Amino acid sequence: MMELRSVWGKFMDLRSWNATNPCNRWWLITCWTNGLVRRMDISSKSIFATLPSVLGNLTSLEEFIATTNWIYGDIPDSFSRLVNLKNLQLFKNYLNGTIPASMGNMRSLYQLHLNINYLTGGIPESFSQLTNMRKFYVSSNWLSGPFPPVLCNMTSIWELRISYNHFSGTVPECISNLKNAYYLYIDTNWFTGTLPSTIGDLPMLQNLFINQNSLSGPLPPTITSLTKLRILFMSSNPYLDHELPSDLGNMVSLTDFMVSLTDFVMEFAAFNGTIPDSITNLTRLSRILLDNCRFTGSIPQGISNLKALTVLYLEGNRFYGSFPSGILKLPQLSLVNLHDNQFSGPLPTGFINSTLLTAGQYNMHHNFFYGNASVTAGGVTKCPMDQTRRGIFYQSSLAYNCLKYPPGSPCALANKIERQVDNSTCKRFCGADVATCGGHGSCWFGPGRNPSCDCDAGYVPTLDKQSCIPAP
Repeated sequence: MMELRSVWGKFMDLRSWNATNPCNRWWLITCWTNGLVRRMDISSKSIFATLPSVLGNLTSLEEFIATTNWIYGDIPDSFSRLVNLKNLQLFKNYLNGTIPASMGNMRSLYQLHLNINYLTGGIPESFSQLTNMRKFYVSSNWLSGPFPPVLCNMTSIWELRISYNHFSGTVPECISNLKNAYYLYIDTNWFTGTLPSTIGDLPMLQNLFINQNSLSGPLPPTITSLTKLRILFMSSNPYLDHELPSDLGNMVSLTDFMVSLTDFVMEFAAFNGTIPDSITNLTRLSRILLDNCRFTGSIPQGISNLKALTVLYLEGNRFYGSFPSGILKLPQLSLVNLHDNQFSGPLPTGFINSTLLTAGQYNMHHNFFYGNASVTAGGVTKCPMDQTRRGIFYQSSLAYNCLKYPPGSPCALANKIERQVDNSTCKRFCGADVATCGGHGSCWFGPGRNPSCDCDAGYVPTLDKQSCIPAP
């Protein structure tokens, strides 16, 4: 222990470590009743040093916490002698090198936190012996290789977090061994292939993060068996395709649902088809993020059942039909993005008195809403501005529609301020019949650009860009 004092005493006050017995009021030390060291916590002490190998001599140690320091170098092999250690937390340091295979001998480990370091290599095969593991965190490192099959042996695991690494290959079917897992974070890696159908065999799962990978193919229908799932993030998997399962409504515990793509990959078709009506059974949902995919159809009227909903992002799709008036009945809703779709028709009169208009943020630009806007804007004291030229997020915008504000209204200069579409464009592209681009694309128009067709894969626009034809 005095050797540890000589190393760490440069970074913190260890004057209490002045006797041979570490259980005699030594700071940062907790002991067993038999006088042996049980716990050591040196977190957030600005330690700039390596981990001394003599730590391996503290064989009675049950917890060692050294988070948020400047500790660098390798994890010493001597840690393998800490056979009674249950809680090892080394996250948010500068550790490098590989994870020692000898740590597989630490069979009492209950939780291991190595996240936010600079560790390389893979997960040692010897970790298959860590069958008591409940929390395994190695996120935010430089780890690589295939999905570590040894993780499938951690059948007692509650939380598995391997995000923000360079793991690749497919997600193995043996993931179904993790029957006790509540949280599974494998996002932000390089996983490919389809998600195994065995993902539906995790009865306790509450959070599933598979976003920012290169997964492909359809979602396995078994995913709707995860009836305790609360958060499902699948965004930024540009090769995922097919439709959402029709029995999505079975996932009654879901509160966050995100399958959006980033702007960077929005040209790749991820999901298509319509939103299943069963989504309206998910009454615990607080957020729906389905932006920038290839969804089409209308919004289920039963969306008014989602009373807990606070955020609804549906922008950048091909939704059509009238304004989904059911969203005006959602008391918690404060953020709505419907822009860049093909919604049409007049806005409902209830829009005036909705909390969304008076207190929330709504973005409905680039649609085909039309008509006299005096009813719509009757309660508006300030005409919402189109902020895109400044690179700012639209905050309450009806720009680029076919609305007309009468003289004397708060938005009398609407065509100038709100940048509404000109009459000829409205006549051609707005109203009940929306341009279909020959059935193989969607109509798009924007600042300084005439309406044109954004064509499906395998099709190209005609010379006048008003329709789509098969690619040569």
